[in-house]
Amino acid sequence: MEKATLIEMCPTSLKMTTIALVGGTYYKKINEINEIIRFDEDIYENQSISISKLNDCVKLLNMFRNLCEFNNINKIYCVASSIFLNVKNMRGLFEEISNSTSFNFNFLTEEEEIKHVYNSILNSVEPNKAVALYINPNNTLIVNFSKRNVLSTHILPFGANTLAYKFKETGDANQAVSEMVDYVKAQLSDLKLDVNPEEIGFIGAGQYVVDLSKLVRKMTHYPLDQDNNFVIKKPDFDKAFDLLKENGFDRTKRLSNISNERLDNLIGGCAIVEAFFQTVANEKFYISTKTISDAIISSKIIRETITDSNSADVLEVSLENIRFYYGSEESNADWVYNMTLNLFKQTSIIHKLTRKHYKALRIAAYMYDCGKRIDFENHPKYSKDIILNSKIYGASHRDIVVAAFACQCQNLDNFQLSEWIKFKNIVSEEDLIIARRIGVIIKLAESLDCNKMQKITDINCDILGDIVIIKVKSKKDVSYEMAEAEKLSSSFKKVFNKNFQII
Repeated sequence: MEKATLIEMCPTSLKMTTIALVGGTYYKKINEINEIIRFDEDIYENQSISISKLNDCVKLLNMFRNLCEFNNINKIYCVASSIFLNVKNMRGLFEEISNSTSFNFNFLTEEEEIKHVYNSILNSVEPNKAVALYINPNNTLIVNFSKRNVLSTHILPFGANTLAYKFKETGDANQAVSEMVDYVKAQLSDLKLDVNPEEIGFIGAGQYVVDLSKLVRKMTHYPLDQDNNFVIKKPDFDKAFDLLKENGFDRTKRLSNISNERLDNLIGGCAIVEAFFQTVANEKFYISTKTISDAIISSKIIRETITDSNSADVLEVSLENIRFYYGSEESNADWVYNMTLNLFKQTSIIHKLTRKHYKALRIAAYMYDCGKRIDFENHPKYSKDIILNSKIYGASHRDIVVAAFACQCQNLDNFQLSEWIKFKNIVSEEDLIIARRIGVIIKLAESLDCNKMQKITDINCDILGDIVIIKVKSKKDVSYEMAEAEKLSSSFKKVFNKNFQII
C-alpha cells in the first residue's frame, strides 16, 4: 500500500499528515504530528521570523524527513500558509529550510485557500445553497454558492488569532469580546451579503469551529460522536461562548479534551461566529469538518492536478472510501446493495419509505456486513457501532443513526429500545419504524445471495392483497437461497403486516 505525506507550515505549528493511498482514488489518514511553533506571534510583532523559531522549525522538519525515509515515503508535498507571503525575511527563511532539510515549500495564496475551502465543504456536507464561513488563524474566508456554482467569495484580513492579538490589551473579557464582535460586524456589513436565512444554509468550517462544535456537543450531552453535519443552534452557541468568556483571555489555558487551541484564540474564533450570527445567519450553523488540508491532499497528492474535482455524489464517495480501505474479499456487499435498492423500489407501496429515507437505506446497504471485521456471529450489532463511529460525509446525523439501527435490525431480536432512546433528540418514533423496515429489506437481499454466488439475476415483486409475491430470475438452482429467504417470513410480517412468497 503506497503512502504519502503532506507537510504544512501553519501560522501556529508544523504539521505532518501521513496517508495510505488506496486504489488510486481513496485515502486514509494513518498518522498525524502537529507540533506548536508560534510563527504568528513573531509576524504580528516584527513581520519576520526569529532565528530561534527557524532553528526549531528546521529541527522538526529534519525529524519529519527521517520519518519519511524510515517509512519509505517518497510522495511528499510541502505547503506554507499564505501568512508567510508577508514575512520580511521570507526568502532567507525558506532558503535555509530548503538547504537544511531538502524540503521545498509551495506557498498557498488566499485565492487558492478560497478554492480549497469550497472544494472541501462540497465534499463533506453536500449543500445546495449555502454561505460558508471558514476561520483560519490569520484570515477568514467566506464562500457564497448555489447548486455547486460559486456566487461570491470574500477574504477578511483577520482570523481567530489576529483578533486575540489585536484586542489582547483589553482587561475585561466581556469588553474585549464586545469590541471584537463590533469590529467583525463592521467588516461583514461592508460585504453586503444579500442572503435570505430561510432559503439558504450556513456552514462553519475550520479548526476553531470544529472545536466549538465539540464544546457544544459536550455541554448538550449530544449522543452521537460526530462533528461533521452537526448543527449548532444559536442558544447552544450562546451558552458555550459564555463559558469561554468566563475563563477570560488566558494565553496559557486550553480546554481539556475539547481543543488544543489557546483559550484566547478560541474566543477570537467564536467572536467571528457571533458576528456572523448577528449579521448574516440568525438560527443555526452546519459544521463541516473537512479542511483546506483535505482539499490539498485530494488535489495535489491523490489527483496531482491543479483543478480539484468534486463528486456529484458525496455520500457514495465517502462510503466507497470507507469500504475500499476496510474491505473484505469475502463480502458480497455490492450485490446486496443493488438487490436492496431493487427491493426498495419494487415494494414501495408497502414500506412507504420516501426519498428522504434513501440515504439511510444506502448507508445501511453499503455497510450491512462491516461488523464481520469484529465478530461474525453478531455482525449486525457491530455494524451498527461501526456506522455510528465512521466519518460519513453527505448525510445528516439522522440518516446515520437510522442506518446504524437498520443494520442492527437485520435481526429484530438484536434491537434494544434503551439504545435507541439515547438518540431521541436526533430521531423520532417514525424513524424506528423506518429502521426496522430497512433492516428486514437488507436481510432479505442478503438471504437471496446467502452462498455469495450471485445466482439470482433479477427479481420482480407483485402485491396481491396481504401477500407479496417475489419472483426471482436465475438460470441456476436457487432453491437454497429461496428457502433461506422464506425464513424471514415472521420478521417481514412483523414490520410490514404482510406475508410474502418467493417463486
